[in-house]
Amino acid sequence: MGVKIRLRGKSKYFYLDICINGKRRFEALHFALPTDRQGQREAWALAEEIRRKRELQIAAGRYRLVDPVGSKMTLIEYAEKIAAEYDKKMHLPKSLRYLRPYAGDTALVDIDESFVDGYRAFLLKSSELGGKTAGHYLAAFKAVLARAERERLIERNPAKGVKSIRAPEYEKPYLTIEEIQRLYNTPAEGKLSEEVRRGFLLSCFTGLRLGDIKSLAWGDIRREPEPMIKKRQNKTGDYVSIPLAPIAWELIDDKRLHKPDELVFPRLTATEGVNPHQPLIALRKRAGIEKPFGWHAGRHSFAMMTLEASGDIYAVSRLLGHSDIKITEVYLRMTDQRKKEIIASLPQVTKEGEVKIKLAGEKK
Repeated sequence: MGVKIRLRGKSKYFYLDICINGKRRFEALHFALPTDRQGQREAWALAEEIRRKRELQIAAGRYRLVDPVGSKMTLIEYAEKIAAEYDKKMHLPKSLRYLRPYAGDTALVDIDESFVDGYRAFLLKSSELGGKTAGHYLAAFKAVLARAERERLIERNPAKGVKSIRAPEYEKPYLTIEEIQRLYNTPAEGKLSEEVRRGFLLSCFTGLRLGDIKSLAWGDIRREPEPMIKKRQNKTGDYVSIPLAPIAWELIDDKRLHKPDELVFPRLTATEGVNPHQPLIALRKRAGIEKPFGWHAGRHSFAMMTLEASGDIYAVSRLLGHSDIKITEVYLRMTDQRKKEIIASLPQVTKEGEVKIKLAGEKK
């Protein structure tokens, strides 16, 4: 292994000549050798300092040591570098407004368990954050430290033993079959309202999020051998395959041919000013449904219906496109039908004191 300084080209630009395991590569330093003597001395000194640090970094990687240069990076610098890889709406980029004032100029190498505990308490004390959001932001911070450990910027991850923030559970709004039927029977008022009606009902029978309903194109729909949606989810980027029940296919089948990039619900994205939420509220009121709900209730309704109908949480998780079965498990706590089945399967005690255990398939 060796790292040497080279000058290349007529302009004499500085490069690092790096040789590792017989393989050679050059790294540009992006500055040239000045013409005056004083400038040359300073340029060589700077190049030598960079060469020395680069050699230390390579040696650290080779022997699985902590990067002596990268570990001196501030936490914010590193977190912002990672956040730039994600959509601005993701948890890490959004959490930086809370991490910046707390972390200040703290270096990665100086972070310990007390620092992580302090950030956890800082998030919990913030009046602007709910428990669920605070939990997401702490998890994003833990992921940053886990990555820093993998990249050998820190010797160990100080967040491993720190408790997560668990928000109180709340019941996800969903519609019963009767309520979905009432929405289906309620006529729309206007073309946008009709697309909102059909789009929401399609969500109830496919579990698609509003973003996926908006971007659903005819190229995402397979007609043979059976109607099916195969789409890349906007939120996760993963593909999801959902067979279409006859009622779901009826909602979108207009008996016409379409181009693959043509949207199924074009009015939902016709202009930036389109508001798909207000027509849904109006539809709910016309249908006589008192409980409030938004677009995501369609996805919850699909999860509840499929889980109660099948009892197969793994299949439902795949239909929803969940990356972790734990995300789907929340619906298990909401399935009243399953609770009733469990209670109904308990042994029955007669007045005479005999215990009768009802076997599977036995009639009452």
